[in-house]
Amino acid sequence: MKSIQILRRFAFKEWGGTESVVWNCSTKLIEKKNKTEIFATCALDEVGQKSVQNVNIERFKYFYPHFYINKSNKLVLDKKGGNPYSYHLYKALVNSENIQILHCHTMQRLANTVRLASKKMNIPYVISFHGGCFNVPDSEINQMLKPLAKTFNYGKFLDIILKNNKFLADAAGILCVGYNEYLSTKEKFPDKVVEYLPNGVNIDKFKPLSKNDFRKKYSIPKDEKVILCVSRIDYQKNQEMLVDLLAVLRGKKEKVHLLLIGPVTSEAYLEKIQNKIKNHELTENVTIIKGLHTDNPDLVNAYNTADYFILPSVHEPFGIVVLEAWAAKLPVIASKVGGLASLLTDTKTGLFFDNASVDDLVDKYFSLENNLELKKELIKTAYYTVKNEYSWDIVVDKLLAFYEKVIAKHNISNKD
Repeated sequence: MKSIQILRRFAFKEWGGTESVVWNCSTKLIEKKNKTEIFATCALDEVGQKSVQNVNIERFKYFYPHFYINKSNKLVLDKKGGNPYSYHLYKALVNSENIQILHCHTMQRLANTVRLASKKMNIPYVISFHGGCFNVPDSEINQMLKPLAKTFNYGKFLDIILKNNKFLADAAGILCVGYNEYLSTKEKFPDKVVEYLPNGVNIDKFKPLSKNDFRKKYSIPKDEKVILCVSRIDYQKNQEMLVDLLAVLRGKKEKVHLLLIGPVTSEAYLEKIQNKIKNHELTENVTIIKGLHTDNPDLVNAYNTADYFILPSVHEPFGIVVLEAWAAKLPVIASKVGGLASLLTDTKTGLFFDNASVDDLVDKYFSLENNLELKKELIKTAYYTVKNEYSWDIVVDKLLAFYEKVIAKHNISNKD
């Protein structure tokens, strides 16, 4: 089988959950003798083609259909929330040979570009909901639209002409990483092939490395417990709450260090976090690393240095970093939102907390800190779960079965 994976951007220096899924699925598909390529815009990278670990990656020119958009706002959109057009990507798709299915990992205009290409090629396309579709909070949508506040959107005319609103209606199949969204999508599109397919993790990758000098390299005292959060530095991820947690714990004379790792998708939010750290006089107790490549040994060492993993997101379609924490045998505390609500089992594979209450987070921290048996049980159950349910081998086998089902249905429709 030959497929093409299409996403908004694919930059190794700006890694996120979608990139991780596309990359790991692509390498595993090729390992299983199924050809696939990655097509993306050149956002945060350069135009051109390259091969990495036998995966062909092509990046194309694109544009945001807005007058008066400046460079700084364009960069914000490149990092998060951008809705571009790319004729060059469309042209490359329709000129591709022997493709059986297109897999779109983005929404809106690029998804409609895939729709138009699939019609031209007479092959099916499917869409994955990585960032949520029906349950994104209004506050997050408003934040993403801020860079376009003083621009003129001439793209709305192109959207009408190209029938941009049909990219979901015409998709042959939809994949959901969140179970609740799967149920909503199944109800909304009863005639489509809709399946729940959670993300995976490379479990062996998070085994302790022979050399771990992470604390020394980043000046973290040996006698301090480390609370780790790996996620984009972004208002959606709510890392500000962890600074509040740290302030309370340090006030109680707890020797705790906060470690935040992730690419910055909101400079304004990073500044807000830094100001709060300064105001609480916690500068020596917080380490912020602005992104580590997925293959950087420091990332594995960070997981294996930490004592707790906390994800306080206000919106989270899945939470692939939770799988990484489980693989690294870390106890997990997370907010009960989006895909996390069905990913974790409270008191079994992690603890939920109210992401509007610092006091509740403090209570959950001490419930593990003061109960070694509970902590051990969470780690044991979570590791068993991730090992038996979330390996990339399992995920990609299900993905291939999904592709085959979609293609078979498309071929039957063509005969009719």
